[in-house]
Amino acid sequence: MAMTRPGGGGMLSEINVTPLVDVMLVLLIIFMISSSIETMQVQQEMERAEDTIKAPDEMDQKVPVNLPRTDAEPVNMVEEQKLVLSIDSDAVFYIGDIEIMRCLDLAPSLKTAVVGTRRRAWDQNDDTAFNKCIEVLVAKLKSNEKLMTDQELYLRADRTLPYGMTLKVMAKVRALGVGKFGLIAEPES
Repeated sequence: MAMTRPGGGGMLSEINVTPLVDVMLVLLIIFMISSSIETMQVQQEMERAEDTIKAPDEMDQKVPVNLPRTDAEPVNMVEEQKLVLSIDSDAVFYIGDIEIMRCLDLAPSLKTAVVGTRRRAWDQNDDTAFNKCIEVLVAKLKSNEKLMTDQELYLRADRTLPYGMTLKVMAKVRALGVGKFGLIAEPES
């Protein structure tokens, strides 16, 4: 729009800013909506990623086990239900969160080697007594259909258990023909 100046001069040009402001406000609203949607999508992706990376103890592990610490990569236990054999500090064995055996009930002589602050060293007699527990464990593992089909097992053994006990369990699991066998530990802090 052109207007004439009072006093007889030339033309006065003005820019009409109303449509410009309208367009800018519409663009601002569109940007705000799209950025909030993008932020929500990123948050959902982050939550899904955190769920898949969760350590096994953060999942529904109901067996209290004091795990050793390591800087190894965590296993994705959420993706598909992995079979976990847990042994707590009282030598109670679990598959998942179901108790399958109390080793000290089968071999009471192990109590002084396994439980308490004044434990004695693991010896040959303990190996013999622990064989009763191993026999029951092997029978339970052989009867587990998921283990026999998947051939995959993860061991959560309390760090206060005697090393020989954990090794013997590992050897028997491998002797069953389990192809994929892993140890679960807590990440180092």
